[in-house]
Amino acid sequence: NISKNRKMKLLDNIRIGLHHAAYHRNLRYAQEQKQKKNINQFKKYIYRAENAWRRLVLIQEKYKK
Repeated sequence: NISKNRKMKLLDNIRIGLHHAAYHRNLRYAQEQKQKKNINQFKKYIYRAENAWRRLVLIQEKYKK
């Protein structure tokens, strides 16, 4: 029987992993588009990477207190 707090921490750890993977995936796509000199696609993936990183940090900040 897992407490509610431990369940939330477990789910948040999974979410951190997903956001971390999304960050790296979008960063890789952005670098590919940069080499192809496709600025609009580059921006799209850079912003997605930034959003994934921001979400990851917000989850981590919740447990620093």
